[in-house]
Amino acid sequence: MSITDLQFNIDRDSKTPMWLQIRNELFNCLYRDELRPGQLIPNEKTLVDLFNVSIGTVRKAVGALEKEGFLIRKQGLGTFVFQHDKSTFHFAYFHFALNGTDEISYPEVEFISFETKKATKYEAKILNISPGSNVYQIFNKLGINKKNYIVDKIIISQAKFPTLTEEIFKNRANTIYNLYQNKFNIFITNCSEKLKATSADKTVSALLNVKLDTPILRIERIGQTYHNETIELRTSFVHTDDIDYVNTQNSTFGDTF
Repeated sequence: MSITDLQFNIDRDSKTPMWLQIRNELFNCLYRDELRPGQLIPNEKTLVDLFNVSIGTVRKAVGALEKEGFLIRKQGLGTFVFQHDKSTFHFAYFHFALNGTDEISYPEVEFISFETKKATKYEAKILNISPGSNVYQIFNKLGINKKNYIVDKIIISQAKFPTLTEEIFKNRANTIYNLYQNKFNIFITNCSEKLKATSADKTVSALLNVKLDTPILRIERIGQTYHNETIELRTSFVHTDDIDYVNTQNSTFGDTF
């Protein structure tokens, strides 16, 4: 089946720029294997007709996927899907490498818990909501070679995801960001990070199976939309004895990711 036979979810009344909607629709085709590595994508004129947009809009959408490494343009031949596997969709901008190697490792994610709670003052400030507002707090563990290295704590506003449940979160088809996009029409397009050396508290030490006060890396990541609306506050606690944290800073949508 050609992607010209598919139906796309383009909202012409949305505040999300048209080029970004097209980029996301093409990205979903990549994720669902409707566009496979080595495959030639439709030319610009075909995409213009398919999405009923200007050639400049198409070029910006395709160019974004080129810069992200999912497409490659070959002079005189066209634009092709670059070689990739599903793991690159989960960690497109950051990954881990085992100490002493250049080998990229993509962690396996294990769900821990999902609960509703009241936002702290700090969480409310970051998410631009009132203190005490309902938020979802989600914990995941991430591991490599069956050893846990990372604990993720995710805080999101219940008001932005009113129908989200533990079952929906656990049974999502792919990444968390794709869940935000496909079910709630919320697109995280840029992130900022703060890194700090700290030590494992009781919860983190238990989840990572390390001693209390073991040195760890604390990474606070704030995910925002194209319009700089903060959607997610994520704190990762990383035990870096055997792994290196690598951030490629290769986002098309902002200075940092």
